[in-house]
Order: sequence, then C-alpha cells, then structure tokens
Amino acid sequence: MRFASVGNGRLLVTLDRHGRIVDFYFPYVGLENQTSGNPVRVAFWNGESLSLDEEWRSQVTYQEATNVVESRWFLEREKVEITAYTFVDVDEPVLYAVLKVLYNGEGEGRGKLFFVQDFNIYSNPYGDTAFYDPYTSSIIHYKSKRYVAVKMMSAPGYPVEFSASKGNPLDDLKDGKLDYNPISHGNVQSALGVELPLKPKAVTKLYYVMVASRNLEEVRRLLQKISPAQAESSFVSVFQFWRSWLSKGSWPSNHESWLYNVSLITVKNHMDVNGSIIASSDYSFVNIYGDAYQYCWPRDGALAAHALDVAGYGELAMRHFNFIRDVVSREGFLYHKYNPNRTLASSWHPWLYMGKRIYPIQEDETALEVWAIGYHYRKYRDLDELVEIYKGFVRPALNFMTRFVEDGLPKPSFDLWEERYGIHLHTVSSVYGGLVQGAELARGMGDESLAEDTLEVAKSMREQALKRLSDGKRFFRRLDENLQLDPVVDASMYSPYFFGMVNPGDPVMVNTVELILQRLTVNGGIARYEGDSYQRRKSSPNPWIITTLWVAEYLIDSGRKTEADPLINWVTKRATPSGLLPEQVDPETLESTSVLPLVWSHAEFVITLNKYHGKY
Repeated sequence: MRFASVGNGRLLVTLDRHGRIVDFYFPYVGLENQTSGNPVRVAFWNGESLSLDEEWRSQVTYQEATNVVESRWFLEREKVEITAYTFVDVDEPVLYAVLKVLYNGEGEGRGKLFFVQDFNIYSNPYGDTAFYDPYTSSIIHYKSKRYVAVKMMSAPGYPVEFSASKGNPLDDLKDGKLDYNPISHGNVQSALGVELPLKPKAVTKLYYVMVASRNLEEVRRLLQKISPAQAESSFVSVFQFWRSWLSKGSWPSNHESWLYNVSLITVKNHMDVNGSIIASSDYSFVNIYGDAYQYCWPRDGALAAHALDVAGYGELAMRHFNFIRDVVSREGFLYHKYNPNRTLASSWHPWLYMGKRIYPIQEDETALEVWAIGYHYRKYRDLDELVEIYKGFVRPALNFMTRFVEDGLPKPSFDLWEERYGIHLHTVSSVYGGLVQGAELARGMGDESLAEDTLEVAKSMREQALKRLSDGKRFFRRLDENLQLDPVVDASMYSPYFFGMVNPGDPVMVNTVELILQRLTVNGGIARYEGDSYQRRKSSPNPWIITTLWVAEYLIDSGRKTEADPLINWVTKRATPSGLLPEQVDPETLESTSVLPLVWSHAEFVITLNKYHGKY
C-alpha cells in the first residue's frame, strides 16, 4: 500500500504510511522502480541512542490538496517533531524534501538526522555502484544508463556525513556516526547524515534531494543548480503551480473538493509525459505475485483520460490518445496491457483457447478508447488535433470492431475482469458506445461511408443484445463459451445505460440495477459479482470503489441523487487520511485488501462528482 505520490510525468515517487520515500520510478512513470520498493529509511540520533522511522508516530497528507506531500514525524522520546514537505520539480526529474526540525525539550543539545538509501538500479541489486561525489557533495548510485543521486543540505552549512557500503548502514549508525566510506559496488546501500543544534522551541531547516538522469554529466548539472535557497524557491513555485493547475473545479463541500483534487493529482502523477497512464504505483504486490499494476491497461487509461476530459484537462487526454495511437496492433485492436515505454506488457490471456486460435484481448479495451476519443471530440471539437489519432487508431479500430462480429454481437473475447471468455454485456455495451461515438468522429473527418456502416453495425448490435442478453426483465452478464446465459449478477451489468445502449429508465435497466443493489451490496459498498473470490478473505466478497460509483452514477442519471449520496459517502470514507482510494476493501474491516491507490477508482470519483453536480 502507498499513502501518497508526487511526480511530473518524468519521475514518479511514492511514500508509505510512515511518510518514507518507497518507490522511485524513472525514466518512465511505472518503469523502472529504482528502489524495488525498498523504503528510504530515516533515523535520528539524540547523542545517546538511535531511533528509527517505524518507531515514530506519523501523519501523511497532501498540503492543501496540492501535489506537495506533508509528512509529520513525532519522536516523543527525543521530544522532536519533524515536518517534511516532499515534492517533485514541475519539469526536471528532481525530488525535494524540505525538512523542519522542531525541538520541544528543555535545555540545548545536538542531534543527527540520517537518511539511508537502498537503491536497486534497473530494479535489480546487482552490479550497482555508489560513490561520494566531491564535485556536487552528493552520493551517486549508478549502473549503465541510470544515475540516481542523493544530497543533504542546510542553510548554515552544517557538516554532512556519508557512507557507501555493501553492509547495512543502520548497523553503522548505532554509534551515531557514519564511516565516510567513499565508494562501494555490488549490492550497495548509502547513507547521509547532518548534525544539527537543538534549542527549545527552535526550528532547524534541512533539505534532502534526489536527482535522476541517464548519465553522469546530466546528474551533476542538475545537482550543481541545487542549493537551500533554490530548494525554497522551488517549494514556493511548485506549490503555486499546483494551486493554479487545480483551479478548474470547485465543489460545495470542502471535503469533496479536497478528495477531488487529490484524485486529479493521482491520475496526473500516474501519467507519463508520453501519455501512458499506469493502473497503480503500488509496488508491494511484486514480492507476493511476481507482478503488479505498473502497466497501462487501455481500459483504465481510457477512463482516466475520460475523467481528465470531463474535468477540463483535454490536453492531457490527448496525450494519452496519442500513446494509444502508437501501440495499436496492425489488425486495429489493443492488446491486454502495455509497458509505459510502449512495449507489450505481461499477460495471462492465451492465444489458443479450447483448441482454437484466438486474439488474446478484451475487446472492451479497444472500444473504450474509441468511446473516450469520441467524447473528447464532442466536448472540444478539435478536429485538427485529432487527425493523426483518427487515422492511426480510431479508423482501424472502427474497422476491426465492425468486422469482429458474429450473428450481430461481438465475437468472444475476455471480460473486463480478465477472468472469463465469452460474449460479455459490458463488452457489447462498450463496443456499441465506441461505434456510436466513433461514427460521429468519422463523419467529422469526412468518412461518411465508414460512419454509416458503423452505425448500422451498432444498431444491429443493440437489437441482438436486447434479444440475446436479456429475458425482457433483466440483463445477463454474458453468453458463456457454449452461448448459454450466465445468470450471475455482476455490477458491470450497469454498462448498457452508461454507454447509451438503453435509457436509464428502461424497465430492463431499472430491474438490473435493483438486482445489483439487492445481491451485491456488502457493508455499504458494491461487490463486483456474486461469489467473487479475488483477494477474498471473508465469507462475503470484497466491495470495490469503482462498482460502488457505477451504481451511484446510474442513480444520479436516473434522477435519484439522494439515493446516490450514501454510496458516494461510503467511497469518500474509504480514502486514506492522505486521500488515496484503494481498489477494493475488506467486507468487515473496510480496509484495503489490494493495491492502493488505484487510478481507476480516482477516475470514477472524478466522473461521479461531475455527474452529481451537473457538470458532466
């Protein structure tokens, strides 16, 4: 679990519940993690003994809901309170932490604050070098084309201790001193420390900086510009930048506004400058499952880009759509997921299923991107900006979706939960929505023939869906491998309304959502589907943030806002004190059971709040 993140599209850094830096993604957002999830340890020496970060009471939050994280550490035995303001430069791959050390004891004394780094360059610990660089008064870790430097400073120029070692620097700190070892290689760690005066009720300021680059010259260039005065100036300018960036939306409730801003920041931080949007920066699952969520799923990316569009950040949505244009397959579909560097990511979808050759795809991912681009066009009417996206992705995708049809419905593919093969209601609905939205863009581009053909396929698809995926009373989530109706109630059955295939007041839709509420409500939230076993720990399935917000969106669009209030309130209460939303929670304790944060959860919150306040 992660409790905060800061980034700028070139660098993404996360912090844990103790306020420690724990993930350091460079040169792509989500690729590679130069710490492998090893936290930067913080220690304090009071002249007699050493205390460590995990012993301290801590608070982590975003300062005034901007992209600056405020971490507070309370060292009760030492009578010391440390406040760290952590942020990333608006453009450069530089992380700052401005530290204020307050002494609440009596009499004067001295203390030392230490930072201990355990980088794994290229996400592995082998063949690293760490050395003290006298030209920049920093420690630089490097391997091949990756350089990460750390530096400590103070305005009075207090002496800085350092060490580079294969051993654990925490062992070296037991006597309150570092050994000044200037270089080490292999599986190395490093440490920096500053001795500071402690005066009653006095505050001492320190600065901790991390810089990333692809070569030694560049990392030194960035470091040589950094000073205490420059760090203070950057703090002010970064804070003001994010205040301005977030000025597009305001809500009646301060708590709503705060969580809305944190949601926008979370989506933005997980977006690379090339337009990739990863699902989560939480690296903790790697050591458990050997894989994690640091990939760009086209479905998650489309909904995140859609949320940015809805919130008024169309230029960022366009950046994502250009990324999708670059990765689409020759056939016109999108694969399961992608690495942030535009390469194909890991997958569990087979190319051979029940003895037949298939596409290893979830077709709703292709459809959702087309649908999101179509929405963008309707909102902004920026045809000139969309020409290359249309030619490179939308037109090939429309051609694929109109061909990939059998008996009026999309051919089988994998579902949005990435578990089952068949013809899924959510896929049918999203393909319908993608075809309708894509046809409008095609017409705008002068592609009249394709627009007409696309709408004909969409019309037929709607007719077949109402005939074959409904019994006239409710919708069903899929036709299985044997083309039999699957009766399991699934929250994704909200999709016919969301993608415009039926009106929210259609009796079949009304009955379906009522069934979702009856069968899937768990401790105030909504589970994915009956019997869901993913990350399940109790007798009931876990409620999810996105599914709860889907039902809230339906109720809002049905004119039942007061009924949506408890669901939205349930979601806001699932946020961490720092404002991050998880993927899912325990049905009893309501604590996160999976990655934290999930970008999709934040995107749905942005969409829901705009719907609620009539700005969608």
